[in-house]
Amino acid sequence: MDRKERKVVISLSVIVLILLLGGLVVPINVGAPSDTRTILDHTTQNYVSPSCIDDAEVTNYLQETTYGHALSLDYDAESSCSAEFYQESDVPLFVAMLQMIGVSEQKWSEEDMLHSETE
Repeated sequence: MDRKERKVVISLSVIVLILLLGGLVVPINVGAPSDTRTILDHTTQNYVSPSCIDDAEVTNYLQETTYGHALSLDYDAESSCSAEFYQESDVPLFVAMLQMIGVSEQKWSEEDMLHSETE
């Protein structure tokens, strides 16, 4: 291996190492999957997580749907409880990628997901 090839290999190795270390250190916020169960209050145009519904101030014009649908309607979180439920903070970038491909567990369990009746 000549000098030029050795420099290229070393440079690529350093770049890969920096990316790996950065992926373990750089924190990001991860949002809930779009099919996470959500309760909409159409009167106030807010969404509430099922775990926060007992303490929420909601009307009787409610609908159970998905988090993705709530975001598409541009509804706001009813409280900080709901906002925190749908966000996971300070997750290392590498861990977030593993969660996306299903290798690592997410904050949201299978029970938190809304599945259609046809499945």
